[in-house]
Amino acid sequence: MNLLQLRTKFRSLSGRFDLVNADLSDNGADFFINEGRKYLDRLDETQKSWASCFRFLNIGSSSVSFPYCRAIKEVWAATTTERWQLEKRSLQDLTTGYLTGLPSSRSTGSPLYYAPCIVRYIPENAEAGELEAFAGFTDVEAGTYHEYNSVLVSVPASEKIMLDVRGLFYSMELINDIDKNYWSEVHPLLLYMAAMRQVEVTNRNTQGVKDWTSSIKDEVSQLGMDLVEELIAEVDQMEG
Repeated sequence: MNLLQLRTKFRSLSGRFDLVNADLSDNGADFFINEGRKYLDRLDETQKSWASCFRFLNIGSSSVSFPYCRAIKEVWAATTTERWQLEKRSLQDLTTGYLTGLPSSRSTGSPLYYAPCIVRYIPENAEAGELEAFAGFTDVEAGTYHEYNSVLVSVPASEKIMLDVRGLFYSMELINDIDKNYWSEVHPLLLYMAAMRQVEVTNRNTQGVKDWTSSIKDEVSQLGMDLVEELIAEVDQMEG
């Protein structure tokens, strides 16, 4: 189902005609549908919880940013001739052991380590001019892009490198009528149920929230079982 079809079904099943206009345009339903989407993403790990986000690390750069990441699990790097996995380090170890001095004075190379890094300034509405004297030490850009995460690598790139950031990501936000994501296409009833749970949350209907949560968890647990079946396939002995 695309968003329009899902919104239409939401209107007919829920009877909440106040949240969907007579012409089937949104009047609040999309908010609950997308909040339900995020609830399902966080509830359990499924075969679609993991994703890869590809970002180019340009020559002289040592960080990349990417949206809607829940948890960074692995980072791989690739050039036109080879690929390797970066080893995780703490942000403190990276900045004190590798990224000392001004970025403009650092030697370039092929990074071997990475760290998830901070992408918020306080106050969040600080003007760039206030930091101008120290801008050389701000390794990662920050601003009003609250949905972004970033990773910092151990050395500025000496050539253009593609980073493959792997981890847990939110499914795509449904904005336009034709938009689809994993939940709307494969499990539209689950997405409807999750949207209705969020409606009950805002209504402060404790029993309604509990009922929807119980039904949703029963369905989602079966998706988790599919993931387990995939993980144990062809495994015939324990390591160690």
